[in-house]
Amino acid sequence: MKTIVKSSPEKEGRIFEGEVLKLLHIEQWHFNHSIDQYKSYAVLLRKWIKDCRKQGQTAFDIANTIRKSPLALDSITQGEALCFHTLAIIPTHTLPLTSLHILSE
Repeated sequence: MKTIVKSSPEKEGRIFEGEVLKLLHIEQWHFNHSIDQYKSYAVLLRKWIKDCRKQGQTAFDIANTIRKSPLALDSITQGEALCFHTLAIIPTHTLPLTSLHILSE
C-alpha cells in the first residue's frame, strides 16, 4: 500500500526559493543565516521571491532579474548582510552645466 504525502505550500515555497538560490549560486543556509543575523534586504528578497512564484514566474526568470539588480549577492556567501553594490559618486563639478529652462521644456 502506498502512502500519499501532501506537501505544504510553505514547503513548496522553500523548495522553489532553493531553486532560485541554486541558480544564483547561493547556499540555502547562507541565505537563512543572512536573514537570521541581519534581516535587511534578505527578508525582502525572500518575500519578493514568494510573490513572484505566486504570480507564476519561473525560478530562472526570477534569478535573472535578481542577477541584474544592484544587490551585492556575494555578501551573503561572505557571511555579511545582503546589501546594494556601492554606487560610484560623481562630483557635481564634473557634470555638464544645463539651463533649468531647457530641462522644463
